[in-house]
Amino acid sequence: MLRFAIIALVTLGLVLVTAFGLYPASATVSNPEFYAWNFASVGSSELVCKKTVIVPQNLIIPSSMQAVRINSAIVDDKFCTNSTKPVN
Repeated sequence: MLRFAIIALVTLGLVLVTAFGLYPASATVSNPEFYAWNFASVGSSELVCKKTVIVPQNLIIPSSMQAVRINSAIVDDKFCTNSTKPVN
């Protein structure tokens, strides 16, 4: 019985030290950036290289989805050299 109590106390001590003594890694997640060929604007037939950034938002929404903000900007064609340019 004493042996069981000692093992239980040691286990509890290890759990508490692990839970309160060790801190999780302070990892930072950068916002994903995508470069792709896209039309310059709605109704335009001009293809340009666009950088698209997806930024998570801290909004409470009533579903399991997360709110995001999508920003896009026209950039130099050199960023899209690895992707195939679609045919007009």
